[in-house]
Formats: sequence, C-alpha cells, structure tokens
Amino acid sequence: MPVMVTNYRDLFASVARRPRMYLLRDDFPTTVAYIEGCDQGNAHRLLSGFREWLLTQVGCGDNHVWWSLVLRLAVTTGQAPDDLSPDNDAKAKETLFRLLDEFLELIDERDGLSRIYAAYDAWRAARTEHGCQATDEPSCPRVDWPRAASYTDAEIPAGT
Repeated sequence: MPVMVTNYRDLFASVARRPRMYLLRDDFPTTVAYIEGCDQGNAHRLLSGFREWLLTQVGCGDNHVWWSLVLRLAVTTGQAPDDLSPDNDAKAKETLFRLLDEFLELIDERDGLSRIYAAYDAWRAARTEHGCQATDEPSCPRVDWPRAASYTDAEIPAGT
C-alpha cells in the first residue's frame, strides 16, 4: 500500500533533523534532489510559487531555478552547489529548510499563493519600469515579499 505524505512541513523538518535517515548523502545537492522528487511526485504542485516567492526576496535572477535562488540567499559567493565548503553547505541547507517551512506555511494561508503571485507581478513590473529586467544588478528593485503569519517578526534571510 502506498504511503501518503500529508504534511510536507513536518517531513522536511524531519529531513533537516535527521538527513541520513532520508538521504544517501547529507549535502545541499542531495537535499535539493530529494525535494525535487517530492515536488515531482506531487505533479509539480508542492513548490508552485516557490521560485516566484524567492525572486521577490532576491531581487534578481529571473532566469534561475529555485535552488540557485536559495543559494543566493544563503551564500553570497556565487558558488556552485557541488563546490560549497562544508560551512556554506550547512548554511545553504539551513536556509533551504527555513525558507521551505515559511513558504509551505504561507501557501496554506487563505490567500498565500495569491499574495505570492501579486508580489511577483509587482516585482516584474518594477524591474521593467527601472529597465533592469535582463540584469542582476544589485540596484534592481525589490518588492515587499509576503511573509507567513508566524514569520512576520522573523529576521530577513541573509543575503537580502
């Protein structure tokens, strides 16, 4: 009989606490692969809006995949996932699990996904208005990104 996961926040918190119980290796690329598998197993609905939500925080990188945006928020050195130092790998995983938890809480809120896409649309409009839609310049605009209720007083992730 297939196992049904009903609460991915709990699953990902468990993976963060005991990664070797779920993963062959305890590193950022393997963690990303596991989360990608969870998303694919949910017809790509689990992370729907995650990339857009991350973009409103990062402020640039519309051509990046979600895990690259997480790396930008966690590690500002521009390292590839396979070349992370042990400290940066740990920081990337910690940032990933924190962001996933907030995102999954936010999309469970009544208008969470709508707020994410509204912020993303505002971000794209601001970039077009400032003429920087094709660049990753630090001066490109950011928008107020939606926060989950329990995270509204939380510290903004590093790198923003």
